[in-house]
Amino acid sequence: MRRKKIVPAGMIACVLSGIILTAPVQETAGTPGQVLYASATPALVLYASAAKRATTKAQKKIKQNKKKAKKYIGKKLSSLVKAIGKYKKLSKAASCYYENEYDGIARYDGFVVYCHTENRKNWIVDSVE
Repeated sequence: MRRKKIVPAGMIACVLSGIILTAPVQETAGTPGQVLYASATPALVLYASAAKRATTKAQKKIKQNKKKAKKYIGKKLSSLVKAIGKYKKLSKAASCYYENEYDGIARYDGFVVYCHTENRKNWIVDSVE
């Protein structure tokens, strides 16, 4: 349950670029958990939680992509790329498990996909972490 932050009616002092400004509190309806700051210009209201919302959206996207990626274990890496987009980097080395094949690590934002080659051609997803 989110707690709504309450700003007392009256004056708020804020420091911008080393200058202290005071302004009356705006009676503005915000979303729960949103902190409102008044500025010298009554029309300008800064939302402190905007950056937090952007971060939360990015984290949600990472979580969704990781969940999707786990469904592609045992399938081709190319089909995963079509589903969630291209990885940032693919590192490969000679496989210790499969003879004449490669093991690889595809790095996405927030998670890693481990894979190996089949016939030195197709990358197969082994696991997602």
